[in-house]
Amino acid sequence: MAESNTGARVEEMRNAFGSALVELGLEYSEMVFLDADLHTSTKASDFKERFPDRFYQVGIAEQNLFGIAAGLALEGYIPFPSTFAAFATRRALDQLVISICFANLNVKIPGSYVGIPTSRAGGSHNCIEDTAVMRSVPNLRVADPATPADLAAVMRTAMKTPGPVYFRVARLAVEELFPKDHVFSWDHAETLRSGTDVSILSSGIMLHKSMEAAEILAGEGIQAEVVHVAAVKPLPEADILASIARTRCAVTAENASVVGGFGAAIAELLGSRDPVPIQRIGVSDRFVESGGIEELFTVHKMQPVDIAAAARLSIDMKERRR
Repeated sequence: MAESNTGARVEEMRNAFGSALVELGLEYSEMVFLDADLHTSTKASDFKERFPDRFYQVGIAEQNLFGIAAGLALEGYIPFPSTFAAFATRRALDQLVISICFANLNVKIPGSYVGIPTSRAGGSHNCIEDTAVMRSVPNLRVADPATPADLAAVMRTAMKTPGPVYFRVARLAVEELFPKDHVFSWDHAETLRSGTDVSILSSGIMLHKSMEAAEILAGEGIQAEVVHVAAVKPLPEADILASIARTRCAVTAENASVVGGFGAAIAELLGSRDPVPIQRIGVSDRFVESGGIEELFTVHKMQPVDIAAAARLSIDMKERRR
């Protein structure tokens, strides 16, 4: 763990994932971990060392991974079948849907290596469609945490939530924005910056870039409200609609495809409850190339300057409606 220039903690999300697994393992004796030969990459090796009798190596056989998880859940265990999001979403979707979600089993599913920070792993490992796919599956809750403390809070709440939960784990070191005792609730979104001109609704690690975008806009006299929405499904509708009531326009930011993803979920909500101008930041309808992380954020127009530009456009659309 390091510190940023502001003195805030900076930690790899996957390291926080490994630490949270051990903490939960100490508290829940019925928790078991199933691995697809990726524990050194996902940092679940700490759980393996601490609880070797509760760690199951399935190997590179993701369909078996979820089938075994379903069986263990039926026996009263709380399984964590762990693999990269690309394999959970594409390779083993049928087992995840039918064996786990159709039966509404108590399985917690971490999807690692999500979105842009997968970087040089290539198209086979990069996953931008998991948010859209997973939020379309009945009975499955979906979360996209922003920081290590947020991830740990999501995992803790997931353990207390009956039924299947999918949560995203980006491979990125990020600055901590929440206290160590941060609590995640499916019914609540976090307002990190208040404003009256535009709502920047962010999920996952895009929170950091959204905060930077708000600083850019503040320099122009534009007051952006930044709302972190870790609960992608179900959405914390009341908090989102309250922000929109104040600002009357919005930008969404996600580390995933905008096709069917978090921004689409927000657009669906606003379209049916409070139609206002909205712009969506994320990966457009294309695959992500191999490259440097910040280079890819730039190529896909997901940097703070791009969020700020989308905010100006949304505000302009609001003003034209008056």
